[in-house]
Amino acid sequence: MKRIARVSEICLISLLLTGTVGFAADQKELPAIVKEDVKEGAVPVAETQITLKVPLFSPLFASFPVATVGDEQVTLDELNKSLAALHERAGEDKTAGRKKYVTVLNRLINSRLIVQEAESMGLEELPEVKQKLDDFPRMALKEELKDLQIKSLQPDATEVEKYYKEAVKEWKIKSVKFEKEDDAKELARTVQAGGNFDELVNTLIDSGKATGTKEGEYVKARDLLPQVANVVAGMRAGSVSPVIQVGPSYAIFKLEDVRYPAGNAEAQDAAREQALAMKQIEALAAYNKSLTKKYAKINQKLLDKLDFEAAKPGFAQLLKDRRVVVEIKGDKPITVADMAESLSQKFFHGIDEAIKGKRINEQKMSALYDIFYARLYLKEAKKLGIDKTGHYKDRIKDFKDSLLFGMFIQKVVAPEIKVSDDETKAYYNKHIGDYSTPELLRIKGLAFTRKEYAEAAIDKLRKGTEYQWLQANAEGQAAKESAGLLEFSPTPVTRNGLPEKMQEATAGGKAGEYRLYESPEGFFYVLLIQDVVPAKPQPLENVQKVIVKKLFNAKLNQAVEEWGVKLRDAYKVQVYITDLGAVNK
Repeated sequence: MKRIARVSEICLISLLLTGTVGFAADQKELPAIVKEDVKEGAVPVAETQITLKVPLFSPLFASFPVATVGDEQVTLDELNKSLAALHERAGEDKTAGRKKYVTVLNRLINSRLIVQEAESMGLEELPEVKQKLDDFPRMALKEELKDLQIKSLQPDATEVEKYYKEAVKEWKIKSVKFEKEDDAKELARTVQAGGNFDELVNTLIDSGKATGTKEGEYVKARDLLPQVANVVAGMRAGSVSPVIQVGPSYAIFKLEDVRYPAGNAEAQDAAREQALAMKQIEALAAYNKSLTKKYAKINQKLLDKLDFEAAKPGFAQLLKDRRVVVEIKGDKPITVADMAESLSQKFFHGIDEAIKGKRINEQKMSALYDIFYARLYLKEAKKLGIDKTGHYKDRIKDFKDSLLFGMFIQKVVAPEIKVSDDETKAYYNKHIGDYSTPELLRIKGLAFTRKEYAEAAIDKLRKGTEYQWLQANAEGQAAKESAGLLEFSPTPVTRNGLPEKMQEATAGGKAGEYRLYESPEGFFYVLLIQDVVPAKPQPLENVQKVIVKKLFNAKLNQAVEEWGVKLRDAYKVQVYITDLGAVNK
């Protein structure tokens, strides 16, 4: 039986008769290919176009260029990743129509154009840019090497189970509370002497000498006071706690049971991540140890006696101390001065204050490892050829492009954008609803099983029957334990927070009015609108910064689009997508 898969396709064009695969631009007449090294008398080869139907998400076509900007390609893979990121931010379905493909492709082209213009302007020679371009490759190499050590790791099932059980654990607790400590201690002594906790507590509750619950209740650790949770964590099922002060009162409780509810998907995912993180930490620690053994020789005697807080010789002298703490095979050694410099960077707000507070020596090993593993990771990464991999090179290029794009926006585009007070006021007035406190309603309701019962009840209420009397006596009310029954909050709620049909039912309602509402679960509610707090606009001065930022960003995006159009006259841009009509089919 054949399995037929339907794939989205876009049409791309062209195949050059010279044998080079390319994709021609949207143009009616394509020029002949001309090469600088064509021999005299040679006949130029005409460019011929064919249309290709390309599966949109096939990895086989991921590297196909959908456009070129100068000598740089925009690939199908880049287009798809940008679309996926757009939909993820917007919380939308990942399928996209022609309009979004064109929009995203234009953004990618505009980004390339702006980066190339930034390069031609020499923005990468700015000191702040050069520094970042120098620093990032080292950091990226270290991260690539770390990722190589942990990328194939899987969490241990036993560890996942341990973290899961810890997250969902519930204790069944029966508690009793006294106003006087002596009364609580008396109960504790009686229980220790062999008294039955349950019987004693029930008697005390019935007599009014204590308050509490006769039946145990399941609770999570986060629902308990810290002092109570700490005690429960060390108890066994069936045991009774000592007296614990809870505010002005004194409590004793019995741990009746411990359970671990199954089926909590969120807790399961968190437990898996936690177990995996621990395994990764262990793997990296072992890897670091192997690198140390492979490359380093530590002067442990010197390291142990180094005191960066001592008055003599003093931190300033240690910054000049060239004694070797670690010898690294094939690299320069790590000196006391190197460690002192690393420590000074950790306390850039003031090393003297950190010395007075005795906070330096506790960071000694951290400072050493910062230098130590930075060098070892770089050394090992280069030895493994990570700096030659396509993934690493792409990462460096992406960082550079992002940095230059941001610098162009900061230096060239943003300074020209202004938002006037008149624009701010106009936007505020037009979107006043977005900057108003929401309308609040306080509602209570009676639920009925049939519409005629609800209509009869609302008729009686409108004629003067008291709500409380009707609540106690009206025929046809739904049972309180009915599944899907709404609960009404005694505090006001926003109208937008109500179910959509209830918003419609209460629209325009005033305090004291009754409305009829049918829920999706099939219940019919008589709603009493107890109070209405109208929406109230916030003063312009309270929201001005938010509006200015919104308008500035809108203008900034528009300016980027305009720069993209302008730069197309200066740089050669070719787009090879000719048909997006099949994308949604």
